[in-house]
Amino acid sequence: MSQQADLKDTLLEELSHLDIFRRLVRYTSARGKLLRIVAALMASNKALPRRLSDAYVGRFALPEIGTEESELDEAQPAGAKTVAGTGAAAAAATATATVTGVETTATTMDVVAIAASCLNHMTPKENHAAAEAEAEALSMDELPDEDVMAIDLGLRLGSFLSEAGWMQESIAVLSCLNERLKRMQAFQDGIITRLDCLQRLLYAESSLCNFKLAQKTYAELMEINSLLTDSVPAPLVAMAYTQISSMYYARNEYNNSHMWSVQAMRHLEASAPTRVAIDVLRQAAKACVVKRDFARANLLICQAVRRAREHFGPNHQKYGDALLDYGFFLLNVDSVFQSVNIYKEALAVRRGIFGNMNFHVAIAHEDLSYAYYVHEYSTGDFSCAQEHVDEAVKIMKTLVPSNHLMLASAKRVKALLLEEIALDKIADGMDEEGLLLQSEELHNFALQLSLEVFGEVNVQTAKHYGNLGRLYQTMNRFEEAERMHQKAIRIKTDLLGPYDYEVGLSIGHLASLYNYQMKKFRQAEDLYLRSIDISLRLFGRTYSGLEYDYLGLCHVYETLHEFEKYLRYAHILENWQQLRGQNITQNKSSYPAIEVDYTIEQVKSKFFSMNVKRVPTPPEPKN
Repeated sequence: MSQQADLKDTLLEELSHLDIFRRLVRYTSARGKLLRIVAALMASNKALPRRLSDAYVGRFALPEIGTEESELDEAQPAGAKTVAGTGAAAAAATATATVTGVETTATTMDVVAIAASCLNHMTPKENHAAAEAEAEALSMDELPDEDVMAIDLGLRLGSFLSEAGWMQESIAVLSCLNERLKRMQAFQDGIITRLDCLQRLLYAESSLCNFKLAQKTYAELMEINSLLTDSVPAPLVAMAYTQISSMYYARNEYNNSHMWSVQAMRHLEASAPTRVAIDVLRQAAKACVVKRDFARANLLICQAVRRAREHFGPNHQKYGDALLDYGFFLLNVDSVFQSVNIYKEALAVRRGIFGNMNFHVAIAHEDLSYAYYVHEYSTGDFSCAQEHVDEAVKIMKTLVPSNHLMLASAKRVKALLLEEIALDKIADGMDEEGLLLQSEELHNFALQLSLEVFGEVNVQTAKHYGNLGRLYQTMNRFEEAERMHQKAIRIKTDLLGPYDYEVGLSIGHLASLYNYQMKKFRQAEDLYLRSIDISLRLFGRTYSGLEYDYLGLCHVYETLHEFEKYLRYAHILENWQQLRGQNITQNKSSYPAIEVDYTIEQVKSKFFSMNVKRVPTPPEPKN
């Protein structure tokens, strides 16, 4: 044991030297081993990431100009309020209503105008003045050695740290490099280097939910657009678009996220590195999922998974990342059992690379827990879900502040589980008010943080209102439950439209409250029919959630003594059970995995030519 401890101490001291680390991180074959070494050291409380970031900043940071204070230490990711940039960035930010973290609904003309405005700022174009200035600038070889070292090591170290899950340390390194780049003498490819630095920085900030810093970085990306020329590599442009899409996705601003991911797809070329292609495909797939464009999402995520496995192998981080996004897709298309299995594999890959105490591993635990929660909802056995969410909460408590959004997200899942466990125990005649109060505390914590970061009109805030509505229904606080569900429906409808899955979910929950507790049967009937319509539009006749709506309608009609309608929906429910059973037995999915390997050009051609096919909706039963 002492020899192992001595070896770890030696590794820590050696790898903390920037020159040594720089030589190692340059080799792709060494990155996987370095990730595992970092995991082993962190498991022994040997903080190599912090030592590396501190060493880089200590060596390459420039003296501050004027009295402007650094935002890096004072900005807290969890409580950050979004700020607009300046110049072109401010115009784009104002147009897209990002100042308050709110995604507003817009007419078709509004959306087109917003898209045109943003793309005008981000599309590389001929800029003769910039091209001439670059031609006259120093070459990279003419820069001082210290600047060359700062650029090379900063980009490599910053990316390595974010890949390893140490986002705050990555932000420190890349922010330091960005400030140095802004004050360097002009050099050839200087704009390209800065764009590369900013897109890597935006990834780390968005991943950590530090939206204050992310908005500042986004503004800087906008400001350098007038300097971009056609010499900027298309893969770099595609990655910049992808990181902007990821930022909006993390802020639940799905229209903007989808718009930027589409532009990333346009700039994805066959010559792009495989790593870039996978990341662009993954993010575009997630943006399509939240827009309920499942056919395109299936195409993109299946291609990302296949490329990751074939190019990097089954134990690589990129494969684990792609699996996690594939699990998300499967969960959203109601292939819950398959989703659980994919999430389990993704967690195994991440734990194999990063160990247990890691940001990426905590996210995988939370995602798997939620998939288990959905899968076991009908059985009431939430032991696996509880095990994984407890692990996620434990890790996040160690890594992030107590008021961080990522911790709140894990606590939200834990609150959902506590509520269901309490319900089961109450059904068995046990008094579990303590579990319900604990669940309420967790839900309110998540809601208040969401209000602070995103504001009232945000999808995530609406979800928290809906969760509280369900909890208050369980706690027999029916008027409060009604208000929470109505808030959730209003916000989701305003942001997502009347036929989105999230809207249908909240409508179904309010229908249940009216049906079983408040005895407002006609209102419940109308809501159930709306929820059924949405489910059939999106998922077809075998969707699992239809069971609750059909059962609810049967209860409504039985109570109202409308037996003809009761028999009609009892028959529909029976048909649903048969179809559902066939799908489960035959392992059918509405969106089976695409096993064909397409080229990037083929993927793009299919993506941009594909029609969004809605599942045929059966006719409404006649009265």
